[in-house]
Amino acid sequence: MMNEEYINNVKELINRQESEAVKEQLANLHPADIAELCNELNAEEARFVYCLLDNETAADVLIEVDEDVRKEFLEVLPSETIAKQFVDYMDTDDAVDLMRELDEDKQEEVLSHIEDIEQAGDIVDLLKYDEDTAGGLMGTEMVIVNENWSMPECLKEMRQQAEKLDEIYYVYVIDDDGRLRGVFPLKKMITSPSISKVKHVMKKDPFSV
Repeated sequence: MMNEEYINNVKELINRQESEAVKEQLANLHPADIAELCNELNAEEARFVYCLLDNETAADVLIEVDEDVRKEFLEVLPSETIAKQFVDYMDTDDAVDLMRELDEDKQEEVLSHIEDIEQAGDIVDLLKYDEDTAGGLMGTEMVIVNENWSMPECLKEMRQQAEKLDEIYYVYVIDDDGRLRGVFPLKKMITSPSISKVKHVMKKDPFSV
């Protein structure tokens, strides 16, 4: 249980540089709980904890910690570490949220260390959007279609985009200016007449998904 006694005990172990003992304390914790712990630590103590985590857990924890704690932590981390220990293990939209907390120079440095060229390109594309635009809200793991397309056009495009995805439940609908207009449940594609336009059968409130 995360209480003051537990936190103080971890801090003491960190101050004594007892890595194995700290690992034992973290072993059964969910990333959200480790994030809660890190919120109570200073930057150097949090850095000690992060160095003990596997890359995937560390990436999850970094997303969960308070924004001010994350920002302070990112400031002391080398760009290569951010790229290879965090960004490489994040979904694209989470990686973009993280990158937005860096200044432009450090963003470029981090991008230069990302080995997956396609992921780096996706991040660059999404960084061009404001957070509240369709591109900024959706991420690249989504199928996107135009509201003016017919069902056959929609299905053709969905098949092309879906080759890179593991699971699809909703298709996101944009207008000609790239603004998010709604979502399109896959069931609608099956049950709607082929002459129907996407905009006539989509759900117009994308944030209710």
